[in-house]
Amino acid sequence: MSIKSRRSLRLNGYDYRQNGAYIVTVCAYRHANLFGSIEDGVMTPNAIGRIIAEEWQRTAELRPYVGLDVFVVMPNHLHGIIAMFDDEQRPTRRVAPAASNSGQSKTLQARSLGAIVGRFKGKVSRRAHNMPGNRSLMVWQRNYYEHIIRSEKSLQAIREYIAMNPSRWAEDSYYTPGVPDCI
Repeated sequence: MSIKSRRSLRLNGYDYRQNGAYIVTVCAYRHANLFGSIEDGVMTPNAIGRIIAEEWQRTAELRPYVGLDVFVVMPNHLHGIIAMFDDEQRPTRRVAPAASNSGQSKTLQARSLGAIVGRFKGKVSRRAHNMPGNRSLMVWQRNYYEHIIRSEKSLQAIREYIAMNPSRWAEDSYYTPGVPDCI
């Protein structure tokens, strides 16, 4: 049995441990509406949606080199802005620098964006699996999407997008009409 090599979604040669800000999107398995529902432009998270919000906020509490900006839990995904900085510089920088030419290991590096998102997803999955009837529930799609925020103008536009996301749910690329809430 051969395992296909997946194309990386990360920027080649970029060091995702360096100071900067990123928008992260993490999707539910098969884009199922696992995290709550939207009615009249307002997101109402269910138990798993509340766990997601709690664990996202804990991310910065547990890691002195991480700061969080706006985020939103949607029925089948999370959007959030995460900033990374040196422990002694918290928080000094809100936008990411240009790509590094130093090269990057193909393995997940400690304190990297990938490690942070991986821990977050793992914590949410473990807590969801401990809920009655959810032992085998697949919570997350593999991987995640990120975008390096390079300017204050981009940061403001992304903040607005995240804040308005519930009211524009029917126009969202992750919206699937007729898909019922799973939980």
